[in-house]
Amino acid sequence: MELNKDLYRSKPIYLREMQDDDITDRYLSWFKNDQVTRFLEIKDLTYESVKEYINHGRETCTYFMYAICLITNDLHIGNLKIGPIDRKHMVSDLVTVIGDTSYWAMGIATEAIKLGSKIAFKVYDIRKLSGDIYSENIGSVKAYTKAGWTIEAVLKGHAIVNGKVMDRIFVSCFNPRYFNDQHS
Repeated sequence: MELNKDLYRSKPIYLREMQDDDITDRYLSWFKNDQVTRFLEIKDLTYESVKEYINHGRETCTYFMYAICLITNDLHIGNLKIGPIDRKHMVSDLVTVIGDTSYWAMGIATEAIKLGSKIAFKVYDIRKLSGDIYSENIGSVKAYTKAGWTIEAVLKGHAIVNGKVMDRIFVSCFNPRYFNDQHS
């Protein structure tokens, strides 16, 4: 599918579909870093498991993986996933991770979320995007809300992360094509 390259770019970053050659030792090290994986459900990935995952999403069209790259030097610093896509209801999750911690707290995740939302709405015709965040993951909550997402619900004491009970915060973003101002 040929995509409008402007959908993929903002001032500091661009998104591109992930490829097998993105799976490097540097990439795999992100998922061995306790700081990066603290709020993730996945850890200790292998080259084969990541390759299989990326290709499965592409082949089944149930989710799509994007590399978050810096415009200045093309450095791959994180990932964005659109999916799983529920085609019946045209809703999807949108998940981001900045794996290179030297780029945390710079607004890059916010920019990636904005770009990913545009792609989800314009390319995949998603009506509504959602995500859920552990309450102590303040950086993610800020990134999504700064990207224009809404906190739709808070489930009190819904999760246990590393032995600690946390709330689960549900965020969402509505495609203006399908929702008027009262829903977005």
